[in-house]
Amino acid sequence: MLLHFTGFFVGNISATICRFREAERRAISIEVGMQNSSLGVVLATTHFSSPVVALPPAMSAVIMNIMGSSLGFFWRQISGSKQELEDQE
Repeated sequence: MLLHFTGFFVGNISATICRFREAERRAISIEVGMQNSSLGVVLATTHFSSPVVALPPAMSAVIMNIMGSSLGFFWRQISGSKQELEDQE
């Protein structure tokens, strides 16, 4: 979980430093945070003969998908709240 959280965080911070807009920062954050597990599964199955070696990255992929979806849902709720406030003004 720490690996994915760090990926989401570093992606967001990097995009903020580069002065991207909010929507672009969120997209970059999700892209960076959701890249690691798939690569781990491919590397594990390519370089090791035992399929058990691919189990930790596969479990990490499930966690990655849950975290990415949750983050997207959270940001969508925040955006909806901001939009509702702008509509009321």
